[in-house]
Amino acid sequence: MRKEEIVKKNVSLVFDFLRYLTEHPEMIEKIPDGCELEFLDKNSPVVETESSVEGVEKVFLKVEHTFHISI
Repeated sequence: MRKEEIVKKNVSLVFDFLRYLTEHPEMIEKIPDGCELEFLDKNSPVVETESSVEGVEKVFLKVEHTFHISI
């Protein structure tokens, strides 16, 4: 997948996630304040990587038909 395709996919996921949050506001309480979110395909394993900002917790979101926090 080319870089441009990855960027478009990620932007689309962000908008889908924001739409999901408006329909399920209780999900917001499960996301730690100030964390960095990373979207994962539903079949991708959670692989710990460094946060892009030192000292910031990273939270992974597995994308299926809905979003699930995978800590």
